[in-house]
Amino acid sequence: MKGVSGNPALDAYQRMAVSPVNGARRAAPVAAGAEAPPPEAAKVSISSEARTRASAVDSQVDMQKVEMLKAKLAEGSYQVDTKLVASRLLDHLA
Repeated sequence: MKGVSGNPALDAYQRMAVSPVNGARRAAPVAAGAEAPPPEAAKVSISSEARTRASAVDSQVDMQKVEMLKAKLAEGSYQVDTKLVASRLLDHLA
């Protein structure tokens, strides 16, 4: 049985089918109930410029205000002043 034919989208999909990239291999099947091994961690490096910028931002953060906002969010009492947000957005864009 050939299946669906005459559909241009399916025909194009079948024409574009490619083989696996060199060196690619199928993953080994995981037995039922077994955990897959954890993926390898990616190695990440941060430039000295990024570190300088991050430390400059950290020095400008008011940790007391951050903790107060976290507490208000946790208890559900934080209210956003939408007019103030809009005003500051417009000031920033101007």
